[in-house]
Amino acid sequence: PPMANAHERGISAVTMSKPWGGCGITIGWLACSNAEMVQRMVDVQYFGTACVSRASEIQARMVLSVSQIILEERKEILLRNKAALQEFIENRYKEWFHWIRPNAGAIAFVKFKGPWSSVELGRHLAEASISMKPAYCFTDSVEGEVEDYFRVGFGERKMLLALEALGEFVDAHAESWRAAMA
Repeated sequence: PPMANAHERGISAVTMSKPWGGCGITIGWLACSNAEMVQRMVDVQYFGTACVSRASEIQARMVLSVSQIILEERKEILLRNKAALQEFIENRYKEWFHWIRPNAGAIAFVKFKGPWSSVELGRHLAEASISMKPAYCFTDSVEGEVEDYFRVGFGERKMLLALEALGEFVDAHAESWRAAMA
């Protein structure tokens, strides 16, 4: 359920950029059932939201006019990519990766179980032209188990190509990882 419905002080925030793929559209909205909190947000943000960019307004109207088509396509991509990522982590490379499967959204935090930290893995992947975001990008303190995690976004069409490249990288390094951990 939306956070605004789940808790009396919950706030749900939506932007045009993620669900609709409307990058650059600077329009979004908040939902909250607590009238006092809503008024406080209005008071703080009034000047920043009093005059929305005309270009953003036009783009938002265009996107929302075909909202159902866009959202169905985005959902299809997410479900396909999530299933591929699940197969990759839970079956094909379970020796090297672990996750708690996300219930919503297009981002997963994956644990690398090999001999490198997520920073080292990220550096080696970058050398192979594969991009990833290690743990230090998401927390103030990267200590203990957190340093083994990295972020995987699976909301893009091309994600399957990235997953294929990651699989080739793992295949090329698996023996040396096993030796390093022996």
